[in-house]
This record gives sequence, structure tokens and C-alpha cells, in this order.
Amino acid sequence: MAECFCPFVYWGQKSDSISLKVDLKDVTVESLDVTEDSIKGEFTGVGAQGNKRYKFELDFYLPVDKESCRVRTTQRSVEVSIRKVGEEAWPRLTASQSKLPWLKIDFDKFLFDDDIDSEDERDKMAADEVMKNIEKQLGLETGGGDLDFKGTYLFTYNLLQFIGFLYITTVLSYNLIKHGSGIKEQAFDLVGSQMIFCQSVAVLEIIHPLFGLVKTGALAPFMQVGGRGFILFMLIVQDVRLQVAPVVWYLFMTWATVELVRYPFYMLSSIGKEVLVISWVRYTAWIPLYPLGILFEATVVIMSIPLFEESGVFSMQLPNSANLAFYFPWFLHLYLLILAIGGFQMMRHMYVLRKKKLGASIASKKSQ
Repeated sequence: MAECFCPFVYWGQKSDSISLKVDLKDVTVESLDVTEDSIKGEFTGVGAQGNKRYKFELDFYLPVDKESCRVRTTQRSVEVSIRKVGEEAWPRLTASQSKLPWLKIDFDKFLFDDDIDSEDERDKMAADEVMKNIEKQLGLETGGGDLDFKGTYLFTYNLLQFIGFLYITTVLSYNLIKHGSGIKEQAFDLVGSQMIFCQSVAVLEIIHPLFGLVKTGALAPFMQVGGRGFILFMLIVQDVRLQVAPVVWYLFMTWATVELVRYPFYMLSSIGKEVLVISWVRYTAWIPLYPLGILFEATVVIMSIPLFEESGVFSMQLPNSANLAFYFPWFLHLYLLILAIGGFQMMRHMYVLRKKKLGASIASKKSQ
């Protein structure tokens, strides 16, 4: 049986499609099979090893629409175009991070959109991510798994936040076991300062996508961080009567549990690693935790309305120098509607992510 060689394959991408160019002259396509997760082809033509039989096979980074595959044969190459399932810039073509010596970048077709709409999320690829991919293809990477500054910073940030919320969860749980349910009224006294610190630092999660440090958009973290900030700083911190409400214990535990699931996933992502179990937990735990968090936040808002009616904090009455009137309890009624709509959008956002990420991960595992 004649020996087969790997041809040089050049790949490029747009926001919604990928392209492959098999670099063979006078080529004959013996077979070309495309599935949602992989592509496999055999050819006869003139390549780097002369007039030989060539073949290659690879698994895609994310699923593709196999029905959209278009193939064009020229005197110098075989060109393949395939639409992606969802619009997202890929950091690499293959599911595996291993470098294939015969797979190269087609610089003429290696294009990225600055803003890519994918249902509720806006994904973009940072410039340094592109450069890293190019360096790998050119053999300029430093190797050895060394972290760059961005990866080190993101890993450290997520680690510190994980430690902070682990402390909150541990203190609340320990005191509940030791002192019983009556300790729930002291949740703010026990971990209030730690929660204030962690939620203040979390503002960086809105800034990270704006500076291209992460590929996700800023809307989802703005909704989550902003919503928690409003509940914590504008309501709980402002009135001692809210601070001693048992619902604060449940709210803090729910927030902290969400983060104990979320930050390990981001820690691994910042160094280019993925553990399927952690990914599954990150994209599944929200199903009970998000509705609980919304319920407890709504409870705090409802409890705060009569308290702010009595205190008048944040309300403005005429006459005043600004000639404006604002009644904060009315805004709290409106905020309940905002919370319901925002909570639905966040859960819909997580559903889309779960479907895409877990579906892609499972498909990748099956193809290996």
C-alpha cells in the first residue's frame, strides 16, 4: 500500500465561517468527509513530498454546520468553506491544543470582527490572543506552559476572589453549625466587610472585557455586579434593620456558592486549561442558584420599601436647590420589575452558554 503524507493545510476564519486550503497542485479529491466535529480528506496531487497520496484529519474547536460545506478544486489547491454553529471567533482551529506541523494560518483569510453577536452575549478575540495563535503557527512561542502577564493577572484575580468567597461560606457555615439558626441574624456582622470588599473588587469584571482581557462582553457582568452592588450598598449597608434580617444569611450564602463554582472555572480558563467536571458544574449550578438569588434579592427589596419610606434616605422633596423630586420607595417598586426582567435575561444568557459550551465539550470528547 502506498505511503500517505500530510499536505500543508492553511486555515482562516470570519465571524461566521472557517476556510481551509489544501496546498496541492494538480489535485484529485479521493474523499472528503465533513461532520459537525471533524473533517477528513484523502487526495492525490503534487505537494511537498512530490506527486504522492496525501491525507489529513482533524477535530474542530467547536461544532460546524456540515450541510453548509462548500468545496472548490483549482489547479493549485482544494478550498473548503464551512459555516460555524454560532458566530464566535475561534482561538484555534482544532479541539486539541497540540500543534500540528502541517496546519498553517492563511493570513489572507484570518479575519476577526471586533463585535460578534451570539444571542445574549458579545464575544470578541483580544489582539494578543490572535498574536499568540500566529506565534504558535510560526514556531515563535516560548513553550513550557509559561504564563504571560495577562494570564497571571487573571489567574491571581480569580484565585483571590475564590479565597474571599470561600472564607465567607466557611464562616457562615461554621457559625450556623456551632450556634444554630439564631446566628443567621448576625450574618452581616460576621462577613459583611468581606462581602463589601469582594463585591467592590468585582467591578473589575466589567472592566476586563472593555480592555480585551477576556473574550466575553461587558453586559452580563454589568448586570450581575451592578445588581448585587445595588442590593448590598444601596439597601443592606444603609439600614441596620436589614442587616439583622435572616434573609441576608441566605443571600450571602447563595452569592458565595455561585462564586465558589464560577471562579475555579475562570482560574483554569486563564491558563488555557479545562476540566470537564468543573465546566459542567459551572454551567449547571446556576439552574437552582440563580432563581434562589433572585428570590432573596427580591425579598430584601420588598423588606426595604417600608424602611426607606420611614427614613426618607435617597428621597428628594420639593422645594430644593435642584428643583427635583425623587421618591426612592417608588423606585424600589420599579426595581422589582427590573430585577425580574434582568434575572430572566441572565438565566437565558446562561442557558445559551450552557448549550454551546457543554454541547461543544461533549462533542469534542466523543470525537477523541
